[in-house]
Amino acid sequence: MAETQIDASIWLRLDLAEEAKVTALIQRLARRHGTHAFLPHLTVCGPCLDPTSLPAASAYARTSPVLPLRVSVEAISSAVGNPFEAVVIRVVNSPQLSTFREELRRITGAGEGRPPHVSLFYGVGQRHTVMTFGAASLDEIARECRLEADAGEYLLERPAIAYPGDGGSWLRVSEWRVNDL
Repeated sequence: MAETQIDASIWLRLDLAEEAKVTALIQRLARRHGTHAFLPHLTVCGPCLDPTSLPAASAYARTSPVLPLRVSVEAISSAVGNPFEAVVIRVVNSPQLSTFREELRRITGAGEGRPPHVSLFYGVGQRHTVMTFGAASLDEIARECRLEADAGEYLLERPAIAYPGDGGSWLRVSEWRVNDL
């Protein structure tokens, strides 16, 4: 990472009622499978940002007429390979969401982001190591999530910034620091 970058991501969080419901599901899955619980969110941009851009990013996020933003669920799916996208709610990349994400990437100097999604299950274990889950196991977890979290749409409204913990590793999920933007 270049010296002019910091390790941080900008998120949009769900509205409080939706966040509570999705958080409860994430916590149950984490306890059952020995992984980490985390706050549900949609990553707007990151993890490498220009630190001098954060005041402008914060101002844009707080004043954007796009927020709050209702997003439609495309699918709840699973995939082997990326531990932070083991089971996700894929959301439709609407023009409003795309514009919001592109503007914050431009402001912060962040690279191209992943397709928009809200993760439900991370394949990162309690010892901060990537765990191996087969496709069949992840498909079963995704089926369970479809029963509980397939709301059809979600409201994204609270911009936040997330940092890895003091160890500097995103794998140390329990140490993440999340602040309002």
